Amino acid sequence: GGEYFIMNSILEKKPDFILSPDHKTNTITLDIDGDNKADRIEIVKSTSDGLYGITVKRGNGAFDIIGPLVGSTHRALPEDMEDLIWAQDVAVAEKNTIIYEVTDENGDLRAEEDVPEDEKTALPYESLHLSIPESCGSGLLYWLDGTYHWHQTS
Repeated sequence: GGEYFIMNSILEKKPDFILSPDHKTNTITLDIDGDNKADRIEIVKSTSDGLYGITVKRGNGAFDIIGPLVGSTHRALPEDMEDLIWAQDVAVAEKNTIIYEVTDENGDLRAEEDVPEDEKTALPYESLHLSIPESCGSGLLYWLDGTYHWHQTS
């Protein structure tokens, strides 16, 4: 009968992902899109294939899935960084954080004072800072012009 079908469909509704058990900080709140409403960002892990991603429940009701997950709406990170197990430090980067290409044309790291002003951008909203503890390897997930972007910072 019909009851079995209803019960069966409820059972099939298990989540595609869970809050990542592998990140000390897996939830953070900031205003990524600058609408003065809190946006909740979670690092999640797929229950089917173990891949990581980021979900953003925006204050305006939008729900975004970033990364290689089922139902993904954005692929902002470079493919070799989408496995977020590396991103053990999760923090909010303040509004007006300055970003610029951290390497020169030879691939050498350059200091902020060596970068011409016209190559710097001040991010208009708060962004998500992801990094590897005590190591090179970090970046910012930020919102600009209606979508997410990734900027490598080290």
